[in-house]
Amino acid sequence: MHDQSNQVLTVDKVANELRLNMLTDVYENREVRTGYCCDMLSWVISKLESTACWFTILNSMNVIAVASLSDCPLVVITESDGQIDPNVILKAGEERVSVCSTPMNSYEAACALNDLLNKSLGD
Repeated sequence: MHDQSNQVLTVDKVANELRLNMLTDVYENREVRTGYCCDMLSWVISKLESTACWFTILNSMNVIAVASLSDCPLVVITESDGQIDPNVILKAGEERVSVCSTPMNSYEAACALNDLLNKSLGD
């Protein structure tokens, strides 16, 4: 039997395990249960679950707005060298949206999250 406390993946644990570059504070160390890859914001706002880590190549104020409206626990800007518009980071802080970056593409990052989720469940 698995210890239930070890099965919970939180924002900080995901960021650490996937070696993501944290660009903001972890405002709420919320649970992450799944991932979501999409760059079409109108689609994301209607589909993103509140326990999903969102992977996107987009780097704009609109990403922060969508993440905030969708109650997203963590946004990962993929294919990034970490050079994010400072105004986007400021807006993320105002909205308390946790944002990080990675040089991985969205597929690679989502696969890494999937592996981590499976590992946390003992699969």
